[in-house]
Amino acid sequence: MGSAAPASSALLHRTLHKEYAEAVGGDGVYVIRSDGSRVLDGCCGAAVSCLGHSDKVVIDAIVKQAQKMPFVHGSFFTNGPAEQLAKLLVDSSDGAFSKAVFLSSGSEAVETALKLARQHHLCNGQPQRWKYIAREGSYHGNTIGALSASHNPQRRVPFAPLLSPAFRHVAPCFFSRDGSLGEDEEAYVERLLAEYEKVFQQEGPETIAAMIVEPVAGATLGAVPAAEGYLSGLRQLCDRHGVLLIFDEVMCGLGRVGTTHAWQSLGDIKPDLQTIGKGLAAGYQPISGVLIGPSIVESMEHGEHGSPFISAHTYQAHPIACAAALATQHTIASRHLLDNVQEMGILLRQSLSRLPHVREVRGIGLFLAVEFASQTGKPMASSVAQACLEGGAAVYLCASLVDAVMLAPPFIIANEEVEELVAILERAIVAVAAPA
Repeated sequence: MGSAAPASSALLHRTLHKEYAEAVGGDGVYVIRSDGSRVLDGCCGAAVSCLGHSDKVVIDAIVKQAQKMPFVHGSFFTNGPAEQLAKLLVDSSDGAFSKAVFLSSGSEAVETALKLARQHHLCNGQPQRWKYIAREGSYHGNTIGALSASHNPQRRVPFAPLLSPAFRHVAPCFFSRDGSLGEDEEAYVERLLAEYEKVFQQEGPETIAAMIVEPVAGATLGAVPAAEGYLSGLRQLCDRHGVLLIFDEVMCGLGRVGTTHAWQSLGDIKPDLQTIGKGLAAGYQPISGVLIGPSIVESMEHGEHGSPFISAHTYQAHPIACAAALATQHTIASRHLLDNVQEMGILLRQSLSRLPHVREVRGIGLFLAVEFASQTGKPMASSVAQACLEGGAAVYLCASLVDAVMLAPPFIIANEEVEELVAILERAIVAVAAPA
């Protein structure tokens, strides 16, 4: 299993009652442990390492930028990689966005999007708009503002007294689980939209700044795509009430579902703001971003009370991080990896659907979840994830609301590696489900 982090480690690990094997290298879709054993990265950590762990093009871009100019502060200078990255992403949006800002984490991106929404309304002379609508079962980050938007009970409860009162939460869009008996998908979506409208009327639509949703729900519920008509219904609802629509694509975006933006796979409904992150630089550098619609830029430049964006971070538009992201996005395009995401996603989904003790396989592209049907009633996911790791593959354990694991392997995965991943998962499921 490789050497583990010692009990005397000065590093505060995610849990204090676990030993961690040391990762010392990477080779394509594999992580190499200190004893030389290899682990197939079936989830890219948390849907991050979309180019795997040894991409020479991205590594060379990082080295080159570090040698040229490692850091400049945004108060004084711009830099080439950030400018080029912003243009690439804006140009990929078919007019949805006109500006981008780059930060260091998904949580920072979410908080920045929330701030941009608030300032948009201030610039338009509507200071009464300070409330946000989010969804139960959502996850938007771990800082206080992002956690306030989130509705992951396990993460929220310890910090509940600190969370913002600005957020209202409505039901998630999870038709396969929450649809009523005899209710079709269209009627289900109408019911959800009616709940939004009810909250608007209760709170006063003139007080709502924005709503934030994951087009494909990620870590908490496990790869749940928006039902047909849901995102278009939200768009119409927001437009009717002057509310901004924020899509959180930190996990599901930038190719993970087979299109650059996840909303392009879900009816092509454009948001006003979009957060991006995990797949932006494939984990080779920490970077996230917010893509900003032209109406928001217009309000800050020419609104009744227009002003520059009142927010900044030291490592905003970091040159090395942006160079890594630019190389990542160019590599995805030049190697036609979105085609591979779609092709391997179909193969992976078909293979997963044949596994035993599975209630549902869901998701899009290489963003899939397997929810279990335990015969004993005892949750399986945690034990299955551990058995997979011991068997040579990493899968992502979803939160406590579903008994599921997520699979989000690198975009470079090949047929034989898909087969290997599914075989390891199958052995783990059989072992966990076996009678004691």
